[in-house]
Amino acid sequence: MTGTRLEDVLMLAIERPFSFTDYEPRGIPGFTSDIAEVFHCSENQTDKLLEAVDAVADDHHFLVERVPITDSQSGSKGKTYPRKYKVTVSPA
Repeated sequence: MTGTRLEDVLMLAIERPFSFTDYEPRGIPGFTSDIAEVFHCSENQTDKLLEAVDAVADDHHFLVERVPITDSQSGSKGKTYPRKYKVTVSPA
């Protein structure tokens, strides 16, 4: 599923804690996580990296903290904006 992306996430988390911005719900155009920037790779890897972080969250050897930065909001014309999070991954 996540292949080398999972390995990349694990290796970086072991090396040092890292943080990125994520949105809930995911997949809303214009609200893309910046996790690819953290890994210095192309934005098309974002979904795979986020899947890998989700998998790491289930591993008791790592801590994945999701701190809300903003609440979801309703905008003009009934458009809903996702909640923004700062996500930090570190060894437990």
